[in-house]
Amino acid sequence: MSLYANPLLFLNMGGEMLYVIHQRLKAQKIEIRKARQVIEDITAAFVNPKIIEIIMQESPCQELSWMQTTLEKIALCSIMKLDKNSVHKLFDLMMMIVKYQLTAATGPREVILLTLNHLASIRDNVIRKNTHESMISLHKVFIDFYSKLTHNDIWEARNTCLNKLATINVRVSVLLRLSLQNEDTTFNINPKYYNEKYKERESELGSLKLTEGWPQIGSLAYDGDRVTILGKNMYSSSYANPPEPKSPLNQSNKIVPRDKGSKIELELLAKQLGTDNSKNKSMPTSFNFDIFIDDVEMKTNDSNSGEDNEEHNVKKLKNEKLHNDYKAKLEDICADFMDSSTVNRQMNLLQLLDDTE
Repeated sequence: MSLYANPLLFLNMGGEMLYVIHQRLKAQKIEIRKARQVIEDITAAFVNPKIIEIIMQESPCQELSWMQTTLEKIALCSIMKLDKNSVHKLFDLMMMIVKYQLTAATGPREVILLTLNHLASIRDNVIRKNTHESMISLHKVFIDFYSKLTHNDIWEARNTCLNKLATINVRVSVLLRLSLQNEDTTFNINPKYYNEKYKERESELGSLKLTEGWPQIGSLAYDGDRVTILGKNMYSSSYANPPEPKSPLNQSNKIVPRDKGSKIELELLAKQLGTDNSKNKSMPTSFNFDIFIDDVEMKTNDSNSGEDNEEHNVKKLKNEKLHNDYKAKLEDICADFMDSSTVNRQMNLLQLLDDTE
């Protein structure tokens, strides 16, 4: 088991959590100021240096129940109250999409790049100076953490993550709509823009460090072009309808996609700000927020659901005591940046599932 898997699981799952919440806030046309506060608060908690310090350590891969508890407490740092049943559905959704992304990754470098895509999207949706500074620090720590590893080390970390996610088998509407998943929950893997062909070159690249491999496709810089679309927001129209590629990357016919997602988001934000005629001088500290279920959205694989649920419950009980110390640490950290005097957490995310457009 790899000692380098925790950051991959935490950062990618957290990125997907923010994608879902952001998408539902937009879909339900929540007032722009309230939506902004939710995203800003959750992001600030997610990239808080004290939490990152815990995550970015060499340690055995944590149980998924611990990841869920950690991210749930981060979400509670905003004006939000999470319904327990909905939390489980949300995390099934997040874990399944991360499972797809790690499965579809064509090599160790793409595993790092897809994580950087998550971080870049998070960065583009915040405006607070302190949060941006934390994002810069997180990027540096993340690159330093993985650049010292060999391609084999990173690939092993990816495989450890997939082993943890092996029992998560649910149908997700966004994957089905994009033809990335079948009704039996298996994935359709067809590299389109980026392909390291690592399995074919493992003997050549395996012992080299991340920054030593050739060709160096996709930038590791803070604001660089990642090339791969893995890790980008699947709810964005630019993901479902990517622009036409212009030129091949190399002889393998790899194509560089030009991401217009950030531009679209900014234009939409500008329109919303321009049409916001609210006369309220102060913003309410909380509001109700429902996310509705579509029966096609996400269902457990019928043949395995009973066994998976039973196994999930057994593991949950077994690991509860093992992770009490981590939960206690997280509660102490969250207390540092939660304003208990003003926050009345009534934002009720009843059913956190992706919505059919």
